[in-house]
Amino acid sequence: MERSANSKDVNNYSILAKYYDELIQDVEALSLWLKYIEEKDFKTVLELASGSGVLAGILKNKGYDVTASDISEDMKNVSKDNFDGEYLLLNMIDYHLGRKYDLVLCICDSINYLETDELDSFFRCAYEHLNEKGRLIFDMHHPARIDEFEDEYVEEGYVLNTPYQWTILSDKTDKTVMEHFTFYTKEAMIQEHHTQNVFDVNDIKDKMSRYFNVRVIEDFVEDEKILVIGERK
Repeated sequence: MERSANSKDVNNYSILAKYYDELIQDVEALSLWLKYIEEKDFKTVLELASGSGVLAGILKNKGYDVTASDISEDMKNVSKDNFDGEYLLLNMIDYHLGRKYDLVLCICDSINYLETDELDSFFRCAYEHLNEKGRLIFDMHHPARIDEFEDEYVEEGYVLNTPYQWTILSDKTDKTVMEHFTFYTKEAMIQEHHTQNVFDVNDIKDKMSRYFNVRVIEDFVEDEKILVIGERK
């Protein structure tokens, strides 16, 4: 692709936020998440890493009292097309809202952005913001993703009339999946890099067991996503 004269690197979701719904949103997985979200009655929801607010908007339209949140102000800004409720800027491993919810959600592999030593803080914060018998539901990368992207995946095309390149490559030693986005805008070639950690399921269960009774659906999306449901002890 023809490259712009200028080049710059940006932080996670600084530029991707604009293209997120067109490029990455997983419409197919939404119905799968809803199946498990709605298997138990609840009224209040805190969604972490809400991104563009698609799921938060769906749940609000179904009558749930939803608080959305994300660490990225850029994602919050683009969410207005999908969700018109309360949207907080917060770090999902360090927040103190002074209220509790029936359900805490974190979807789209967002937990994989955390480091292993941050997981306990993630689980503790969720636990502290849940009502008795409340649930934490999240998905994460299946370990098979490491093998899937051992050879670099490359996708090129146009999104919102902007040429882009999206590459994915795994690292077996570090157990990471690295995604690199390049957008060739009229002003500059803008690059954004994301690194996600792939966690061991047993390690997740062990860390959660202090706070939750844990159920794991390993074939949530075959060889792609694992769903984890924790019920507050």
